[in-house]
Amino acid sequence: MGLLLAGCLSSASAMTDGSTGDWIFQVGVDTWQLDASVAKDPQPWNAQNTNLLLPNAVTKWQYQPSSAFASVIGYQPISSDTHVSLKSRADQTMGLRLDEAMVQHMISPSLGLRFGVVNYKSSWCRTYEPDSGWIREVETICVTKGFRDVTGGAPGLQIFTHQAWGDYLVQSQIGMYRPLALNYAKREFGNYFPSPDFKVTKNNKVGVNANVLNLVTGIEGRLSYIRANQGAQLPEPNILGEAPQKADMLYLGLSAPLTPRLTARLTQLIQHQHIECWSALNPGYWCNLKVVQKKSATAIELAHRVTAVDLLCFGLSQTTFDTARDFFLHDSFHVQDQPFYIETRQFGAAWRHDWGAGLFSILQFIQAQQKNGFDNQHFSSHGKALGLRLGLQF
Repeated sequence: MGLLLAGCLSSASAMTDGSTGDWIFQVGVDTWQLDASVAKDPQPWNAQNTNLLLPNAVTKWQYQPSSAFASVIGYQPISSDTHVSLKSRADQTMGLRLDEAMVQHMISPSLGLRFGVVNYKSSWCRTYEPDSGWIREVETICVTKGFRDVTGGAPGLQIFTHQAWGDYLVQSQIGMYRPLALNYAKREFGNYFPSPDFKVTKNNKVGVNANVLNLVTGIEGRLSYIRANQGAQLPEPNILGEAPQKADMLYLGLSAPLTPRLTARLTQLIQHQHIECWSALNPGYWCNLKVVQKKSATAIELAHRVTAVDLLCFGLSQTTFDTARDFFLHDSFHVQDQPFYIETRQFGAAWRHDWGAGLFSILQFIQAQQKNGFDNQHFSSHGKALGLRLGLQF
């Protein structure tokens, strides 16, 4: 089963991590060649280039066609039932991130807890899988900053269980998270910025997860939910406002081996954000509004293990944003804006080859198309990307 679920569809059953004492480092260079129908986003709002979600979209650092990356994964046992783990990475898409720095303690053989900077484990992102077959994953939630508030991690506490029931391994988890603690994520507010200088004042989350793995067939399923209760201050002198926000995320995943060398995975994420903005000054100011944003991301992937050192990956994804806004101009009067939408579809294919001595390469192709706009007013674009990753693992 280890070979079956390796690479771009490696085992998702990772709610409990083994304390192996191993440390894995990766370093390398990614090079991309982009070909898009539009080179930059037209003004003022129809982001025809960014919405393609190619490697140059919403990067943390200034995009460069060739850029370095690095990651570290560490598990260090303290005792027979306690270990510490570390996961950190640096690349131009997400910048420098500490995604996990925690202590895990087993209270009993089937019950444990984690505390520190803990991973939500809500999704099946392969960010830290050493044998991943992708440079950029097919699931857009794993490579877009606007989704990291539900697919990353934060300071928090998790209580988890894992129990064998016949042919099934059943894992469950409940967690409480405080991204503002330790100044970990001072500006995390989904993908909505209520004002240029907004300051997050509240960011509390709770999440539950369930994972079921059939130990005979290798079929695996995951169901996750995260609830966020957030708030921000808008200190600009012409606003002096408050922005409360609530968000609910539901994630469903299914992975199944079709043949001894071919595995499929289907994932679905749905998130609803409810944002408000209220100015302490003029009631007619643009800040007095309510926003409802619905996000969905669907992906299907296939992985074919051609040889022990060659892995082929194929994937399709669709990401959709629907936004509705109500502007409150007076105490008893408001205007409903036209709903705004973004829809992005991508096809990806990748080939990973392991050369030995820790050297590996990944060649990946991405084709994307998007459309966005209001009712009866549509904008579209399309693009391609060809990337090469040269990496060393030790």
